[in-house]
Formats: sequence, C-alpha cells, structure tokens
Amino acid sequence: MKPLYDWFYLQSPASWVLFSILSNFGIAIASITGCWLLGYYFRKRTVFAAPQPLTAHDLYLAIGCIFMNAAVSVAGWFLWKAGWIHITFPVWPRTILDTVLLLLYMDAGMYLTHRIVHNPEIFRIVHRTHHTHESMNPISLFVLNPLEVIGFGSLLLSALLLFRLSAAAVLIYLGLNTLWGTLGHAGVESFPAAWLRRPLIRQIGTSTFHGRHHADPRYNFGFYTTIWDRIFGTLHRESEAESRIVN
Repeated sequence: MKPLYDWFYLQSPASWVLFSILSNFGIAIASITGCWLLGYYFRKRTVFAAPQPLTAHDLYLAIGCIFMNAAVSVAGWFLWKAGWIHITFPVWPRTILDTVLLLLYMDAGMYLTHRIVHNPEIFRIVHRTHHTHESMNPISLFVLNPLEVIGFGSLLLSALLLFRLSAAAVLIYLGLNTLWGTLGHAGVESFPAAWLRRPLIRQIGTSTFHGRHHADPRYNFGFYTTIWDRIFGTLHRESEAESRIVN
C-alpha cells in the first residue's frame, strides 16, 4: 500500500490532475456498467415501473460531475502535500477500525446534509437536479448539481482533515461508496427477498430503500444505512413495515 501512496505523492501537479480525471472517468464507467448489468440480471425485480429516460442534458451533467469529483481529488492531493491531511499505514485491525469510523462519519454527515438540501429554498438551487430522476437509469448517480458534488467532496475532505486515517481504509471506503452508489441507483433490487428480512441487511440502504426516497422525497435520507432515518423518524412507512417482518 505504501508504494502506491508514494507514487501518488511524487506526481507532478499536472500528472495528478490527469490521473484524477482518468481515474474518475474509470470509476464512473465501472459504476454505469455495473448499473446496466444489475438492471439486466435483475430485470424482473425492478424498483420502478419504468426506467428514467436518458437525455443529453443528463449526460452533460454526469460528465460535469466526473470533472468535479476529479477536482475534489486534486484538492485533497494538495492538502496532503501541504501537510494538512495525514495518511497512515497501520496494521489491519486499525485499518478496519478506520474504515468503520469513516463510514459512520460519512453516513451521519450525508444524512444531515441530505436533510439540509431538502429545505425548499436550498432544494430548488442544489438538489432538485438529482430529483429530476424520479426513477433510475445507469447514469442517475452522476446527475448532480455541481454544488452538490462539491458538498459531498468537502464532507469527505473534512474527514481526512479531522482524522489520521489508514491509507487502505480510504481506498476501501471509496470502493464501498462507489458500490453503494451503484446499488442504490440501479433501479432493481439485487438483494434476495429472504436477505431483506435479516436484521443486519435491514440496516443497509438498499436499492429499494433509496428508490423510495426518489419516489417520495420526504423519507429515507440515509445512504449507506437506515440507522439515522430510524433515529429521526424519517424511515418510509413501507420500509418500517418491512423491518418488522419476523424472520
């Protein structure tokens, strides 16, 4: 892991900008391909009656989102080089702990900011763009207002600034974030019905869970988990009913 980060650190600014752009395009392509494959293999388990139509405007927004994500990566690299962000290389138990810490921090922060951007005035400026997708298509994850991309990026950078995190934990989190974004916006439920009744799985933000937020924006503000919706009473009534199914 350390040689990889040494390579990151030794890049020139121009090389890092290029790497950030290419890697974020690669992540987007992987996510879009994953959404398409999930939609194909689980086409009989759709969350919505019909997929969201693909438009040129959405494609432009998605490309813009990729470039903004690259900009966040560049900002993080400069903060790291300047000594504001500290990356560590501990043993694996600490890496697991750091991964859990980062997931919990980001999950809580994303729930809070998601509630904030649903304020009517802020929603109109920032979040309405994403909610033009009342159902899903493979690029829905990337159909975002640039301000929203900056907001998420700033939240992640705040975690890196506040905590001395394991290098592996940061990469694991980024992988899980892409996976959960892909699952949440695939428009199909990939978890078997029996799994959805298990106590642990009921705490996870599934495709159905996030799909209900797009269908009814008053509920299900969580991303990785349903924990904060349960605590603050914003879990959709159907999600709550399902959570009470006896195993």
